[in-house]
Amino acid sequence: MSNIKAYQEQKTQGKIRLHANESPYNNLPQLLKEIEPLLASLNINEYPALNADELKSTLAQVHGVSSENIIIGNGSDELITYVMQRFLKPNDVVVTHSPTFSQYAWNASLLHVDLVSVNDKPNYEINIDGLIEACNQNNAKLCIVCTPNNPTGSLISKEDLNRIHKETSCFIMIDEAYFDFVDQNYQSYVLSSPRMISLRTFSKAYGLAGIRFGYGIAQQEVIQMINQVRQPYNVNAITQLIAQSILKQSNLIQSQIESILKSKDLIMSALQDCGCTLAPSMANFILFSHPSHELIESVLWEHGFAIKSFHNTTSNHLRISIPNEENTKTLITVLRGMKL
Repeated sequence: MSNIKAYQEQKTQGKIRLHANESPYNNLPQLLKEIEPLLASLNINEYPALNADELKSTLAQVHGVSSENIIIGNGSDELITYVMQRFLKPNDVVVTHSPTFSQYAWNASLLHVDLVSVNDKPNYEINIDGLIEACNQNNAKLCIVCTPNNPTGSLISKEDLNRIHKETSCFIMIDEAYFDFVDQNYQSYVLSSPRMISLRTFSKAYGLAGIRFGYGIAQQEVIQMINQVRQPYNVNAITQLIAQSILKQSNLIQSQIESILKSKDLIMSALQDCGCTLAPSMANFILFSHPSHELIESVLWEHGFAIKSFHNTTSNHLRISIPNEENTKTLITVLRGMKL
């Protein structure tokens, strides 16, 4: 356990936070009118609803599934842990692609399982053939696919997911944290198989990273298996209340998504004009590289923007989350003024 490193976050006090793929919109003020009276009547001395039945029912209606197809989590991070705990034992093999979300490797270390990472293709495309080969050669028990992928933003097709499912025998966890930003999801595939689960979160498009809520969709039998390792009362009462409320604000969320995607196009154009090489991101962030990456990071920091550096893992690469419209204008002005 001494080799496991605790998660560290960059100090961003006083900075515009463009390093964590968060939404630039704080939706709490718009929710307060509805939730304030409900908060006042909340029996906070009692444990929350064990299975968040009311919230699960609303989620089920939104996605056209049964409540029995949904599992809830304290962020999708917790559900990643539960899936790995349920389907892996020490010395088993889990396969994923690289670069991707660091939580997978952290959990693998914690659970004493072997992580096999398959490098992306040179154009940031996830190597589907490589994933399939690694799963079969290593008798993997779990394959993790992040799509759109963090940090590259790359998206795999439904056909490619179907290939992984048909040509391997392992359980497949699909991390869809950013699925709200694309017109594609894998729900029909997931619900047709007892070897798949899709994980989602309210931390990105919904602008609710601070309440820590995520959920998974799978066949009922899969949900039952993962519930065996789920902590009781894992989603607190206030989180359940706010998550329930935001689901009634679909027009607001869609408007914010459209604004983020519009701003992303503008920022991508500015980065290309600066000579940056961009990954084809399908999410609310952009991964890019430039020989003067340290200068770019430094100048943006001086102008109040905190972005994510991958100097230790992906040479010369930086990742920038998409800000609101006002900060997008400022960011583009700073980028166009750089001497690179």
